[in-house]
Amino acid sequence: MKKVIVFAAAVFLSMSGIADDHKGGSKGDLFSEADLDGDGRVSTDEHEVMIQEMADRGRARFNSMDADDDGFVTREEAKASRREKMKQRKLERQKAKHFLED
Repeated sequence: MKKVIVFAAAVFLSMSGIADDHKGGSKGDLFSEADLDGDGRVSTDEHEVMIQEMADRGRARFNSMDADDDGFVTREEAKASRREKMKQRKLERQKAKHFLED
């Protein structure tokens, strides 16, 4: 059941993201990312590839949050993961700022 829900969410997000980004038409958007052959259209096969890539990224995010590898993410694990990501972004900004100042 969880797999069905995750799949349905991925489909919904990918379709809404592609539709929204298609309006903008800028390079680097989801539509362009999904349009693997660059013909200005997204085929069913291209869409399936995009869904799989999104699911893989989501699974990797989930696994990175699951600190104790028990197959579940608790609120505490999610908060800790978010704090760590914020900390890493702050360090990256500081490094970039320091680099630009030198």
